[in-house]
Amino acid sequence: MVKRFGSFLLEQNLLTDTQLAQALERQVTVGGRLGTNVVELGFMTDQQLAQALSRHLQMAPAPADVFDDVAADLIRLFPKELAQRHGAVPFKKEGRSLCIAMADPSELTALDEITFVAGCPVKTYLAPEAQIQSALERYYGVAKPLRYMAMWMPQEYRSTDGEGESGEEDQEQTFPSIENFIQGLKTASEELLYAKHRDEIVGILLRECTKVADLVLFFAITEGRGIGLMGRGSRFVPEQFLGLELRLDESPLLRQVADKEVPVMQQVGGDAAGPALSKLLANSQGRQFVALPLAAGGVGNSRDAVSGGSSRVVGILCMETRPLHEDFLYFEPLQRLVVKAGMAMDMLILKKKMLELL
Repeated sequence: MVKRFGSFLLEQNLLTDTQLAQALERQVTVGGRLGTNVVELGFMTDQQLAQALSRHLQMAPAPADVFDDVAADLIRLFPKELAQRHGAVPFKKEGRSLCIAMADPSELTALDEITFVAGCPVKTYLAPEAQIQSALERYYGVAKPLRYMAMWMPQEYRSTDGEGESGEEDQEQTFPSIENFIQGLKTASEELLYAKHRDEIVGILLRECTKVADLVLFFAITEGRGIGLMGRGSRFVPEQFLGLELRLDESPLLRQVADKEVPVMQQVGGDAAGPALSKLLANSQGRQFVALPLAAGGVGNSRDAVSGGSSRVVGILCMETRPLHEDFLYFEPLQRLVVKAGMAMDMLILKKKMLELL
């Protein structure tokens, strides 16, 4: 059995316990491979990662300049759909063999399909995930995937529930009684307990919020930015939000929520929201804006302790709902649900750490 990559990095003294813990937490909350997060945190360079992966999997690393000048006929030989699906890019021919670089050449099913489609023997080499994505963009025109949006998520989590074009008169919805709403949150809490992925957790939050709001947005928070991850509601316009990068220092309101870990419920002006968020809330005059911080992390930061460190805000749930002068009785129950979502995220982080330290 091949040792897990995190354990290998520890044994080779390439990472400390604390650095591995940070990378695993970031992998759960931000996405991507463990190695990609290690590089993005500045713990290793791309080439150090490639060398470590090569030793770990006992596979040959691709040269540092592997994608500097790939011949056009090789790209034509290797279909775009195949390259994108398996994260594989050709870079040269050796006799009859086609040499390709992949982030994970150990995937045997992928290799079988690649060999069949290429119609010739294939030699595989390791390359970091970020290097593969850059090559896909350069040679195939494949936009780099949004690190913050998992495309596998069920349609119910990605549903727009509308085109964002209908008038204010058409936005009215019947809210459930507070008793029925709280009863529904009990079911949602049980679902959070068994969630297997960050996006499943966020999807549960969005589903419950759309019962009492007509626009719900979730920003993933990392390195001082908010990234548009998922949204729902009759006013949700995916092309304006998904993948949007919002600097927190340009939105005092979101900066306050992220830095102080405090929820907000108020009418929002342009100065407080900042230009990017104001554009998303262009039709929100007279309506309540709710922002709830989702905090996670800081659990299991050493081999000797089950818990430790401190959590941080990894996401902000934003809602646009009924007029400000009306009571919004759902605020505190939703706060409690978001706290539970943070606990569910922490359970995913702990599971990651437990697996890596086997």
